[in-house]
Amino acid sequence: MELHEPIDQQKKLNIIAIADDSDFGRTALAYGKVLARIFKASLTVITNFSFALEEKIGGNILDINPEPDTDMEIEVRKDYFFPELLYSFAEKRNTIMFVIGVDSTGKQGVFNKRKTIQFIKPSRLPVMTVGSIAPTPEAFRHVVLPLDIERQAKEKALWAGYFSRFYQATIHILHPEYHDTGLKKQLADNLDFVEKLYHNLEIHYEVHSVHPPKNLDLYSIDFAPSIEATLTVVMMTRYRTLADLITGPRERKTIGNPGQFPVLCINQRDDLYVLCT
Repeated sequence: MELHEPIDQQKKLNIIAIADDSDFGRTALAYGKVLARIFKASLTVITNFSFALEEKIGGNILDINPEPDTDMEIEVRKDYFFPELLYSFAEKRNTIMFVIGVDSTGKQGVFNKRKTIQFIKPSRLPVMTVGSIAPTPEAFRHVVLPLDIERQAKEKALWAGYFSRFYQATIHILHPEYHDTGLKKQLADNLDFVEKLYHNLEIHYEVHSVHPPKNLDLYSIDFAPSIEATLTVVMMTRYRTLADLITGPRERKTIGNPGQFPVLCINQRDDLYVLCT
């Protein structure tokens, strides 16, 4: 596995929330504040974002007064951003994560499911998708890490683990039970790797096994309430199959899910940003 470029932790970390005057935009802002406190980061709020110049938003820019958050460095940007400009801006600001509100119906805010995937795919940074439900005081105390036979376990495990290292959260490793010998071996190798990683990094975790669902990421959302989790961590599909082209990639069902459960989406990229470990 290739080494990824780490984020420079000598500089202050930054979170970017894309927020407009919709329920979903305001929730993205609320989650951005929570994440900024967890990671001891500054918060940059982008209030005017769209995907193309001709789609420029008007009349619904969120008016934010940062004064109540005197313990947090908040910068509100009201200038215009589109994706490529925002990705570049984020890297210059030592940003570790984007937060966006996703309305699966496409009636509110900037992001529906299609535009969310369109935004995430080119990003070197993780993107947290949230709905219109505000974070609870115990948000991110428990995080679900769906783990199966896929080889991209390190990236997911690292990003889930940061919530334990910065916030003493419990990471719940959720894996399927396979009967096939080959699949069991692949899963055991992944699980062994993650457990060794977490042991070395002193990350608090628990392991849960379930009968193999068709979509483990989607199942993790249904499983989350049983362990009081408020986030699941998923990898984006890198190479589309014929089934993906017909029904959409599997993350399409997870992002903008009916319960508006937060999802941390991570790209399968050789140049993915990670924090120094």
